[in-house]
Amino acid sequence: MTITPTPEQRRIIEHDLEPLRVTAGAGTGKTTTMALRLAHLVTTGRVEPEQALGITFTNKAAEELAARLRTSLPDLSREGREVEVSTYHGFAHGLLREFGPVVGVERSATVVTPGYTRELLREALGAGSRRHLDLSLPGRVVDRLALLAGQLGDHLRLPDDVPAADEGDDTAAERAEMAEVLRAYAARKRELGVVDYADLIAAAHRLVTGHPELAARIRSRYRVVLLDEYQDTNPAQREMLRAVFGDGFPVTAVGDADQTIYEWRGASLQNFADFPRHFRQSDGAEAETHRLTLNRRSTRRVID
Repeated sequence: MTITPTPEQRRIIEHDLEPLRVTAGAGTGKTTTMALRLAHLVTTGRVEPEQALGITFTNKAAEELAARLRTSLPDLSREGREVEVSTYHGFAHGLLREFGPVVGVERSATVVTPGYTRELLREALGAGSRRHLDLSLPGRVVDRLALLAGQLGDHLRLPDDVPAADEGDDTAAERAEMAEVLRAYAARKRELGVVDYADLIAAAHRLVTGHPELAARIRSRYRVVLLDEYQDTNPAQREMLRAVFGDGFPVTAVGDADQTIYEWRGASLQNFADFPRHFRQSDGAEAETHRLTLNRRSTRRVID
């Protein structure tokens, strides 16, 4: 099927190899537009398919983008030449499979599921005496521990960053005891050779910030990067990506502040709002912003 891009879409498709933010409302064809942008760069010879990287949030979204690209580039797909498509966590995991030992993560490290995470947290909770945590409902305490662990990871913080409690401050004492449990949880993960999802991003961030030669090596593999669903990224993911793809690299970030669904998992709308400053053009100017506003999915009644 031949798709005739709208003027809005064509501006995005033909945008130069510079950072770009795309604000795309619901049903405006963002996945199609991004696939057409990558296909345009490949077919015009600006980029080889292996030099393009697409990162999105879920496995389902990654599969959809990959399928659109195969449709847009059928000849190259038949030759086995495809754009690399991954999730944000999958990209970090790939870096650790390649370079993980540099930051103390074995290449074979298993990513634990949320259920297994709760089991390990429960073990850590019961591994010592707890004077300030109410253990009459341990499931609720595990919920709070999982939330705190996620919040720390989302902001590249460690349990040691939790402030110590002042004398008589029961709330701070409880929080400090939670940090103690999280330290035991981290030690147990190291013992088992496993990581959780927050660990993937934090370790990948340590890798690319602590070893700039490796960040440069990773960056040199690509000519363009597409960041889909960028409104659902957290600060840790942003900083990992900036360390590799900042300073004028042609990153296209697509998102919509009205479609954030992962705030409960640390998503930061500020990432999307501040993208033009975080990913500046090669001359230091803020990245441009283009918009998709024409809804192609819904009927007039729904839009009204």
